[in-house]
Amino acid sequence: MDKKKELEFIGKNTDQYLQIQKRTLESRLDKIDLSKDKHAEIIKGETLKNVRDKGLSLLGPMGDVINTVITWNDGINQNINEAKKMILLEQYFTQADEHSIAIQQLQSFITNPQGNTLFNKILRIVDDSPPDPELTYHLSNVLKKIIEDGNFEELFEKHKYALGQIERLTPQAITIIADYSNWPPIRLTTSIAFGPKVTSDFYMEFTTAYSQSKSITDTNKIKRIQHSVVEIQNLGLMYAYRAENDMTKCQLTDIGQELLNYIT
Repeated sequence: MDKKKELEFIGKNTDQYLQIQKRTLESRLDKIDLSKDKHAEIIKGETLKNVRDKGLSLLGPMGDVINTVITWNDGINQNINEAKKMILLEQYFTQADEHSIAIQQLQSFITNPQGNTLFNKILRIVDDSPPDPELTYHLSNVLKKIIEDGNFEELFEKHKYALGQIERLTPQAITIIADYSNWPPIRLTTSIAFGPKVTSDFYMEFTTAYSQSKSITDTNKIKRIQHSVVEIQNLGLMYAYRAENDMTKCQLTDIGQELLNYIT
């Protein structure tokens, strides 16, 4: 399997890839002699401070185990991160009308000091999350938006701030924001308001209405949605106001609306 096909497989089948690679880890660990007598002999008379100071070699077979696990994980982590980045860029190019223009724009972006900083910020968000097709799709939209806006020097602080906010959000929360046009109205039985704006929590009612609108009945999924709604509300990205017929509408704040422009 060539490298590109291997990365495509890893990106789309991460769980299966890890299970396959688990065998290589088991094989390496099986070759290490973990005899208690040998281990005890190596560390006899050594203090914990000495162990830390002298490093893994002092631990003998146990040091070999630790080194094997770290080395194996570094290789696996590198492959997974490469796969996620490849999927991100593939999705970016998929959205482009002309690939040649998209390539030129990307080249200008990553060779600009401010653009390169923003590009690596996006890649760090990808690195810090498990493989998630929805997240990489949203981030490919972010990449496309920033590149098409141009003026990387002038807009650097604006883009940097938006990326900082996106980085604080879970993939589920980003997806809910991206689905803003489908947010349903909610009904609050009791609430505290300042004028038409609701100042008390409304995440439970929103979660119920949103889950029902998506025909989601799985309890665990509903709990994850509620956690994301709390996250969005606490970050000041959404608010609720009283509308007609005793209904309440939820809207994005100005900052939330700004993030929406990046991810859709």
